[in-house]
Amino acid sequence: MTPTTGASVLANTRREHLAARRAHRRFLLLARLAIVVIALVGWELVSGTLVRPFYLSSPTEVAATLAGWAASGQLWYHAQFTMTAAFFGYLLGAAAGVLVAWPLAVLRLAYRITEPYFLIAYSVPAVAMGPVFILWFGIGMAPKVLIAAYFVFFIVFINTVAGFSQVPASLLEVTRVMGASRRDQLPTVMLPSAAPFILAALRITLPAAMIGAVTGEFISSNRGLGYLTRAAAGSFSTSGVVAGVLSLSAIVLLMNLMLRPLRHALRWQREVDVPDAAAGR
Repeated sequence: MTPTTGASVLANTRREHLAARRAHRRFLLLARLAIVVIALVGWELVSGTLVRPFYLSSPTEVAATLAGWAASGQLWYHAQFTMTAAFFGYLLGAAAGVLVAWPLAVLRLAYRITEPYFLIAYSVPAVAMGPVFILWFGIGMAPKVLIAAYFVFFIVFINTVAGFSQVPASLLEVTRVMGASRRDQLPTVMLPSAAPFILAALRITLPAAMIGAVTGEFISSNRGLGYLTRAAAGSFSTSGVVAGVLSLSAIVLLMNLMLRPLRHALRWQREVDVPDAAAGR
């Protein structure tokens, strides 16, 4: 086989591979859209026939409620507060989880000493901390951010410690021999090795951050999608409650899309899955 022929075969193979990937993506998109359409049609048929609209509003009524909120500006007004609290709570909890895990993972004895206290704090239901934060910081934005950060912190912390503990000791010793300090080892050795664990934790804590922000709005707030949903429930508006839930789901999806650049940057890393149940505390 001549070099020209070999290059032609490789080019054809690459084109076939890319075409197969595009076809697979189209199939996945169509399959997902089909599931949504079937679910909406079934929902529309069930509402008002098998189930009373009071208990299960129809998609058309939910869409009308969302359109009304959007037209009046309520949706955008309340969504900005929820997104702000969830976003900054997510960043604060994730950063704190990594920064606290690093020295404790390096100083194994310190982690073994403090581990029971972290487990005790983690065992406290995060929802129960909502009234405490509101009592300490009032009913403004700060308690919502802190509640969201509390939901995120322990999941990121535990998985980061697990990721750091997987770093080969021989690799750390080699870098020390080459003159690297422990501070130098963090960006060059420890973070790349623990990246799959951290990334897995970041992915499953997106809903947790939203849960934290909405929890604060449910407890005490006069703005935000949590407040809007609570107000709809108080007026027995099933379509309003469902519209609020769908709006929150859309924000979580949007935040998940924001992690795509990070996932692409770490495509060389093997991803690690952690139990989704951890996010539902």
